[in-house]
This record gives sequence, C-alpha cells and structure tokens, in this order.
Amino acid sequence: MKNTLYQQISKALSERIFQGQYPLGSYLPTEEKLCEEFHASHHTVRDALKILVDKGLITRRAGSGTKVIAAQEPTVFAHVAGDLRHLFSYPQNTVRENQIVEHVSTDAILSSTLLCPVGTPWFRIGALRKLTGSDQPLCWTDFYLLPRYSEVVKLKNHFLTPVHEQIESGYGQRVESATVNIGLVRLTKEVAFALGVAENSPALRIIRRYLDAQKNAFEITVSYHPEGRYDCELNFHRELRLR
Repeated sequence: MKNTLYQQISKALSERIFQGQYPLGSYLPTEEKLCEEFHASHHTVRDALKILVDKGLITRRAGSGTKVIAAQEPTVFAHVAGDLRHLFSYPQNTVRENQIVEHVSTDAILSSTLLCPVGTPWFRIGALRKLTGSDQPLCWTDFYLLPRYSEVVKLKNHFLTPVHEQIESGYGQRVESATVNIGLVRLTKEVAFALGVAENSPALRIIRRYLDAQKNAFEITVSYHPEGRYDCELNFHRELRLR
C-alpha cells in the first residue's frame, strides 16, 4: 500500500534525523517551511510531526519550535501482567491469616494513604501472609473494602483466593482497572510486632487500588514487607514500533 503524504513526510524527516541532517538538540524547519517544501497543508504536516513525537524523536512546544530529542528511535520495553494475580503477586504456596476484622473510619493519616476524605468508612481486614508450613510472615496487609463487601470473610476459600476475586464472584463487582504505588516506610509498632521485627524498621510498602468503571476504589490493599522477605521479578520484552 502506498504511504499517504503525511507518512511520506514523516519518513523523510526521520531519515534526515537519523543521518544527522537535523542533529540532536537542533530544531526542524518551521511548519510553514515544511508546508512549502512538501507542498502540503498545515494539517498534513502536523500529522507527520505527530508521528515523530510518538516515536520519541522530537518534542513540540508552542512558541519554541520543534526540537530533535533523539537521534534514533528509543528502544521500548514493555511489562505485561497477564492478569491481576501477576500484579506484584505472591507465590502460590502462601496463605493469609486474618488478625483483625473491623469497621473503621479514616483519620487524617489513613486518609492520606488511601487518598480519601477524612471520616470515610471502610471494612478493614488486617492479615499476615505466610509460606505454607512456615511461621515467619512474609508481609502484613491491610485490606480496606467498601463496607457492603464485608461478608467476603465468610466466603469459601477466603484465605486462599485474592479478595478482589471474591468480591467479583460474590457481589458481581468487576475490577476495571488497578494501580500500584511502591515506596519505603518505617514500620509502626503494631505492624512491626506482628511481623516479628523492631519498631521503626524499614519496609517496602505496596499500595494496590482496585477501581470500578467510574474509577472509584472499592478495595485498597496496603502491604508491608520487611527487609529481606520479599523479592519481586518483573519480566520485560522488546516492543516493536510501527514505522
């Protein structure tokens, strides 16, 4: 299939960048000059330049021109999680042990963690996760669910099945999207005691937010991993770009 004019322009400009005619840090000719050179409309030239922006070769800013920011197309690596079980998942031979089951309302500190207004009601499950047959916990996780989902603790296989899956099967609430936030924190006295480490010990905190179709969180998990008890491996593959 013959390339359209904007694709031809994009290809020509790309080759000039690769060959050094427009070196790194330089600016492409103005949109007006490109229109004259290629006998094209402003709309066509803009479409051509958008391709270069998407490839990571140039950046455009009103009043500042079109700047070359890469001399070749950046290599893109993508991480693919087949499903939510792979979203920083745990080994299959682990089990949860619920330690706390209660209804709570967020104070200022918890609200800042969960990104919700002060006084928001949640159903909290505080649990340890352990390898089967081991007494040493891998992590402590607080599950914050909308109160209407509090009966999940009574569902079959509650301790073996991810809670978001229990909410889906038991209540029909699907996870439409999810986010993960990772950071380093110091453990509170309560969590440190449960994990068998000293208060104020460093830990990796992973916050997972499970969202519905309206982007509202119906489950938020906050997991604390003491130093040396959690390793996460992410596999990436090279992603091909269409030219």
